Amino acid sequence: MMLKIAYRALLAMVAIGVAPGLVEPVWPAARVFTLKVQDKTVDIGAGLKYRAATYDGTVPGPTLRVRQGDDITINLVNDTTSAHGINVYAAQIAPDHFSGDPHAEVKYTFHAEIAGVFVYHCSAIPVLRHVADGMYGMMIVEPVHGWPNGDAHEVTIVQGEFYGAPDSNGLIAGNSQAMIDARPDFVVFNGAIDKFDVEHPIGIKAGELVRIFFANAGPNLVSIFHVNGTIFSTVYRSGNPADALRDLPSFEVGPSNGAVFEFRVPQPGDYQFLDQAMAHPYKGAIGVFRAAPKSVAPMGNGAHP
Repeated sequence: MMLKIAYRALLAMVAIGVAPGLVEPVWPAARVFTLKVQDKTVDIGAGLKYRAATYDGTVPGPTLRVRQGDDITINLVNDTTSAHGINVYAAQIAPDHFSGDPHAEVKYTFHAEIAGVFVYHCSAIPVLRHVADGMYGMMIVEPVHGWPNGDAHEVTIVQGEFYGAPDSNGLIAGNSQAMIDARPDFVVFNGAIDKFDVEHPIGIKAGELVRIFFANAGPNLVSIFHVNGTIFSTVYRSGNPADALRDLPSFEVGPSNGAVFEFRVPQPGDYQFLDQAMAHPYKGAIGVFRAAPKSVAPMGNGAHP
């Protein structure tokens, strides 16, 4: 049925003289996302594991991608014995919709009015503990007419924090006092320490436009994002094309906020990306882009949660 609708739309545009190459992709006007709360022990790299609370069993949770102007429905399935919720920062509705418990479902609909990169996280008390335990993710709201600089090699990166020392088996249970004191033991990209190290780099190409969708889930630290050997040609504050900044070496992203970073690397090689607050790379917030020559297909990790 959707193919028929799209085909008819294309025929109509051709009939009125619109070139087929200018037809925008057909997106459904309504998007429905169903996420499930799962208590799960997750691998966080370096041989360590964390007793996490998750959306759909991963930290971060799945990336939710929509378009500006869509109507979004969020369903949260919670079969645990604890209260949980989901606060999507793109939603402009009464906050009492965000939280529930095993006896009260969380389901709400909102209009995605503003384009950008938005965090979502658990809204149940204590919020700090639930976010630090892994209940967070990213929503990308695409601009209605696409990104101003056109097509790019896209990468999604979510920064997060883990609190607690591992036991003799490498298992971390979480330290509530360290969370309150904002003293994370590990600062990570896409849920793991050194996930994108020299053995597992993110592959790009020299000369191509790279677009990073970046979210800082926190819950506590400001991220100062930087890629060595580059200057960001464009940074969209909060991921909103209306808030474009030009030619920046780094940019600060606060907890529960996001940004879009665009850049090109001039030549092949390894380009480190990191949280420029210098203690944070030592705790895991560092990775590598590996740029292949223009004529060679990029190798390496796709960097999607």
